[in-house]
Amino acid sequence: MAISKCFITFKNKMSHFNADLDFIDILSKSIENGDYSNEEELFPGSSDERYTTLSHYKVGDQNRRLVVNHLKSTLYTAYIKDLYEEFSIYLKGIMKEVYSNAKVAPERLSGEHKVNLTSVDILQHLQTGDLADVVIDNIFQSLENERSTIGLITKFHKKIGIEIEQTLVDNAIHYLEIRHKLVHADGHADEEFKKAHDLLNYTSTNKIKLDYCTICQAYEAVFQLVSDIDSKVICAGLAKSHTDRNETA
Repeated sequence: MAISKCFITFKNKMSHFNADLDFIDILSKSIENGDYSNEEELFPGSSDERYTTLSHYKVGDQNRRLVVNHLKSTLYTAYIKDLYEEFSIYLKGIMKEVYSNAKVAPERLSGEHKVNLTSVDILQHLQTGDLADVVIDNIFQSLENERSTIGLITKFHKKIGIEIEQTLVDNAIHYLEIRHKLVHADGHADEEFKKAHDLLNYTSTNKIKLDYCTICQAYEAVFQLVSDIDSKVICAGLAKSHTDRNETA
């Protein structure tokens, strides 16, 4: 299967996060199954005095579950943020490759966005040969500053000239919007968000409760959107194709 270098990078990076996801699920199940039944230590080696917090926990399954569940919550939150970040990196990478291959007119990539660079900035980046990257970074930052995921994705499609697959976009945005609440509202959801995301679970204080299934669905939704974008980019000759060898470097 021919895919872009940006897609290979996206897949490889996410594979490491997915391994973390699998591991914490295995660890959680082992706690639930009673695999850690030592009455002298919370976890193997946790009584070591270097672990100043864990070594003071009362040994028991309840505290084991408490520790693991907090770790899961932390990991799931980080995963959603990383998924959004890697998705954004992919989009920006494609924009840079499209420009470097001279496949899209500069005025189309720039659109309504203006970049503020001093003459010194321009000369310095001309000298280092990365002026185009800096300009596209600024354009992309302008898109992200609008704080509209649908706007970011829609304008990206328009800028590079590929057709948008609305169903895939809607599915991905459904999960990517969670990141906005995690970053800007500490995971707390208002009634509008809860209505639009009625299959998610929430605490008594309206905080989003993430779980393994939801995280997997989020990855699949974003992965399908990236796959669609990438296939269209490759078919249109906007980016160079590479053979997918399922590398995990």
